[in-house]
Amino acid sequence: MAAKGFTPAVKAIVYERAGGLCERCGNHHTDVQYHHRRPRGSGGSRRADTNLPANCLLLGASCHHATEMGRTTAYEFGWLVRQGHNPSEVPVFRRGAWVLLDNDGGFERVPAPTQEAG
Repeated sequence: MAAKGFTPAVKAIVYERAGGLCERCGNHHTDVQYHHRRPRGSGGSRRADTNLPANCLLLGASCHHATEMGRTTAYEFGWLVRQGHNPSEVPVFRRGAWVLLDNDGGFERVPAPTQEAG
């Protein structure tokens, strides 16, 4: 089973990738939180990639709250990833651009995804 949360090393990688700014809005927040894109519940915690950088976003507390309260929108923008999907293969809308996150702390800009039917 994977560890309960992100390790200090993963948090350091994500914080550096984000430059200390919220990866959703791009603003500086005094209270930042590490958000699992693919939630740990419903079997997510058993997957090896659950606590890797591609599954993590640095979010300000208000953006984290908005992500959790607006789950439909969060899935559409890649801030949440459905179980069974690999977070490193699901684009995320990060600071106004679509990107793929990697597990080394990098990201690659990609075209906007097309809407899936259903």
